[in-house]
Amino acid sequence: MDLLRASLSGVFLGLLFHRLGLPGGAVVGAMLGTGLAQLLASPAPTPRGLDLAVQLAAGVLVGLSFRKELLSPKLLPYALLAALAFLALALLLAFLLVQALPSYILIIALVFALAPGGITGMGPLSQAEGGSPALVGVFHTVRVLALFLLVPLLARLLR
Repeated sequence: MDLLRASLSGVFLGLLFHRLGLPGGAVVGAMLGTGLAQLLASPAPTPRGLDLAVQLAAGVLVGLSFRKELLSPKLLPYALLAALAFLALALLLAFLLVQALPSYILIIALVFALAPGGITGMGPLSQAEGGSPALVGVFHTVRVLALFLLVPLLARLLR
């Protein structure tokens, strides 16, 4: 029953945000709705295998958008440069946060929490390396929510 409540909360808020035309409305609303349901009532367990199904569906969806021109030799170096720049920023922020936060926050967890990448990928990687998937999840959720709201607004301003 907890799973149904959390899922319906996510679907409802996702559809509402989408209907209102908010940037990234479906994803942001679904994350927010489900997250609020998890925080305000007894948390629902994640169904076994659901994360894999969602990752596969997201991979297929992204893969369907690939085109030859996106693999242009002119574009790929910039993509690599952007990834390396964000990774360097993540390392710098992790180092600064470790200095400011209590000792139970390990730098390895912060590197995964601040690294560019998805919630579902970085959490398990962090756990495999001795980090905290929960901390990684919190950082990535906040990052995704902020970016899903701010990047589309910035894009609209740049038109």
